[in-house]
Amino acid sequence: MALKDVNTTPTSGMREEARKGLEWREEYSRGGTSTGVSRARDIINGDLSISTIKRMYSFFSRHENNKSKHYSAKESDGGPTAWRIAWALWGGNAGFSWSKKKVKEIEREEKSFDMKDNKEIRVFTAKCEVRKDDESEDYRVSGYAALFDHESRDLGFRETISRDAFDGRLEDNVILTYNHDMNAILDRNQGGTLKLSLDERGLKYDGTLPNTSTGNDVAELMRRGLLYESSFAFTVEDDEWTQDGDVHKRNIKKVARLFDVSIVGVGAYSNTDVALRALEEIKEEISEKVEEVVEQEQVCDSEETLNKIGLLQNELTLKSKL
Repeated sequence: MALKDVNTTPTSGMREEARKGLEWREEYSRGGTSTGVSRARDIINGDLSISTIKRMYSFFSRHENNKSKHYSAKESDGGPTAWRIAWALWGGNAGFSWSKKKVKEIEREEKSFDMKDNKEIRVFTAKCEVRKDDESEDYRVSGYAALFDHESRDLGFRETISRDAFDGRLEDNVILTYNHDMNAILDRNQGGTLKLSLDERGLKYDGTLPNTSTGNDVAELMRRGLLYESSFAFTVEDDEWTQDGDVHKRNIKKVARLFDVSIVGVGAYSNTDVALRALEEIKEEISEKVEEVVEQEQVCDSEETLNKIGLLQNELTLKSKL
């Protein structure tokens, strides 16, 4: 199973809570935010994405501490509290238990090799080399699949990789490929001769080319200087966005999964749409925080509240423009 196979259909209990939340909000003119209203409609329509499910679980986790105080409480007009209405908009108790279960399921799939949707590929012009072993007659290849503190080409933003980004990842089941083609496997670190290491420069690989048509072709192209760039495929666990003038910068702090290192003939960056989707999620997350500040403070014109909103809006501007 892959991420696309995770069942994201809301339960009937979640739909019932979402409808109740919308009815209460209209009747009592309180509770929830515009994001909560949108979430209720998504639940009713059965339109939930993987990222939305993660945000649902994050919402419930943040507000669970107030459950004992507000869940059964009534306002002076006899209606539910604003907290209870907001809780219902996100699917209520049914939504909490469901999102908790789904997040665990998603995390399991994100750790699997078959996770393609969030995979990113980066190519570096750090010349790889081929040499013939005098004793075995095998062709050995080596190069750097990733460079630390090396600013990327223009992806719509500039990217660097932290020196700690690959901690714990050298034990992943990593293969050496030609042009990231899973049908053109050249070597691997589990059951093969591929060695991965980290030094001051970056992520280094050293392997043996097989005596196959692909292996021999790669060796010949490298000897002629026609193949000289290396690449790696990965998913991200933690990154940080900043802005320098008009340039948006991303620092990859932690790689979640290392799939392969590759000898490539096309020096280009791929799958940058993954990062663009991440930025859209940042926009929505910070917008939710702004709305929560307004709702929790209630006095929207207080200096403290305005300062909080200003800081969040600055964060949104910094992180989400492209």
